[in-house]
Amino acid sequence: MKIIWFVVCLLPLISHAGELEVQRQQFLPVYRAAVKGAPPALARLDHLRDYPLYAYLRYYQLRPRLRSLPSAEVRGFLAEYPSSLLAERLRTDWLRETARAGRRDLFVEDYVPQADAELQCHALAIRVRKGQFDGILEALKPLWLVGKSQDKACDWAFAALRARKVLSDELIFARMLLAFRAGNPSLGQHVAKRYATPADRPFGGLLTQVHANPAKTLQLPALQHDSPRTRAIVGYGLGRLARQGVARASTAWEVAGQRYAFTAQEAGMIQRELALAAVAQSHPTVLARLANVDPSAIDDTLERHRLRAGLTARAWEKLASWTAEPPLGATTNPLRWRYWHARSLEELGRNDEAVRAFQALATERDYYGFLACDKVHRNYAMTHHAIAPKVEDRTRVAAHGAIRRAAEFYRLGLRAQANSELNFFFSHNPKRDIEIAAVLVADWGWVERAIAILGQIQSYDDLDLRFPLLHKDVIFKFAKQRGLTPALVYSIIRGESAFVVDAHSSAGALGLMQVLPSTGAATAKHLGLSLATPAELTKIDKNIAIGSEYLRQVLRQFNGSFPLAAAAYNAGPSRVRAWLKTSNCAPPDLWVDTIPFAETEAYVRRALFYAAIYEHRLGETINPLSIRLANLTSTSSAGAGPC
Repeated sequence: MKIIWFVVCLLPLISHAGELEVQRQQFLPVYRAAVKGAPPALARLDHLRDYPLYAYLRYYQLRPRLRSLPSAEVRGFLAEYPSSLLAERLRTDWLRETARAGRRDLFVEDYVPQADAELQCHALAIRVRKGQFDGILEALKPLWLVGKSQDKACDWAFAALRARKVLSDELIFARMLLAFRAGNPSLGQHVAKRYATPADRPFGGLLTQVHANPAKTLQLPALQHDSPRTRAIVGYGLGRLARQGVARASTAWEVAGQRYAFTAQEAGMIQRELALAAVAQSHPTVLARLANVDPSAIDDTLERHRLRAGLTARAWEKLASWTAEPPLGATTNPLRWRYWHARSLEELGRNDEAVRAFQALATERDYYGFLACDKVHRNYAMTHHAIAPKVEDRTRVAAHGAIRRAAEFYRLGLRAQANSELNFFFSHNPKRDIEIAAVLVADWGWVERAIAILGQIQSYDDLDLRFPLLHKDVIFKFAKQRGLTPALVYSIIRGESAFVVDAHSSAGALGLMQVLPSTGAATAKHLGLSLATPAELTKIDKNIAIGSEYLRQVLRQFNGSFPLAAAAYNAGPSRVRAWLKTSNCAPPDLWVDTIPFAETEAYVRRALFYAAIYEHRLGETINPLSIRLANLTSTSSAGAGPC
């Protein structure tokens, strides 16, 4: 009796699934034709009205007719699909059409704030025409203060606002300077001619001269007197001169510093330019210049260069000072900052402070947290918190229009469209709902997209979802054949492609383990495998067979050192050997963080971290990072001399 009841309950679900499959088959050819420019005949598609992607057919039926379409039809679509990707697209298309046709009243009625600069320009122009000047400066600045040309729709509004003195002399000079700094001198000259007063117009010519020949900056007669604009032009010239040679620019800066009354902020920006030029040119004054930049000009870029330069020079006193406070920039890993603060204290013999700093850092599940654990002899913090949404929350997110449409596009094999719907959902919903969406996406089978989603929103605690055990049979098979641990193969796959089977890199690497066609061909020949075309590298079995063999080869070349093998896998063995020859017996953690290629530096850290995570996920003994890194730069067979 229970079985009969279960079957009775299941029948509607089976029926609905069958109907959906039929609708998919009917929708797909119509959709493909619509994308190519054949508007769908909706009168014959009424049976698809309740299909989640029906809105796309309506969109492609309306879009070609916008020029003659009654506004009521557009507004009907916007009302029927509110807060949706397609509503945003149609509104944007509609606003462009009404602006083109000069239908200003319709434009104003249907305008909502847009990211598109052209539409912002039209909205600004209409406000000016209507005399709506409240808050106009706030609307003007983002469009004006850019170093590139804006849409011609802005020209009239800019001219009108200049006539009303809303566009001030200060803003005009600021844009001139922005244009030159952006490498767009023709725009800077245009701004000077079109908008500047006769008294200010020569600044465009001065900037042009300084741009062309920065060495002549301090010799120009018009720049001999002190003023804020003179100082700005001189600062621009010194920055360009520094990129040609920091020593020459430094001499010029000494003269300029005596001649002009630079504010601390103005001086700081010039000091910053000189410091960054010293970094680029490996100038011997680099540390001193990085240390002497006024605090007002320090940003995340300068902070990162300070850290690297300090590590390269092993300037522990400076590093301890520079890392004493949290980093300013959001792009700098604060855990990296904390680790090198602790290491600096350790190198300076301030051991009690160093131990306390390492202990605090050892609670973090991160490459630097694991290194800190090794310092204070703690187990790694493998904290795992599954997202585990409640049933009602899961149901609510799954019912969201964008998620339903993304799911359908995924099932139709249209991943780009599914991505667009997901990205729209992410930009309009809270972090918790995005985490739940990642769980749903993984349940569809799109695990690699779920990994990317969680990375984008910095949700790092669901280890099962972020570090899946996909392709386990294949990975275990080839790991065993190559004498590798599966965790190492998983680490490379996770770092190279994050499980995107058909991943293509800009360098031409393919598949899960991102094998270059040339490497693939040579390795396949060595293995006696057939590799008819590079496209075969996107096949799971073949990619892992070849990638794992190449990993075995580089491990053998570097005496089994996984950090060096990972560096070689990413940048090539010859580069790694060259780096080791100039390592000066650097401590292993320092060597990793000063690898000349920023991409490889981050890659090696991830590889070590991911290997530990996968050892944990697979129930294997975790190899401490300090053990993997031991004697890294004294591996004589890798090309370095003994330390």
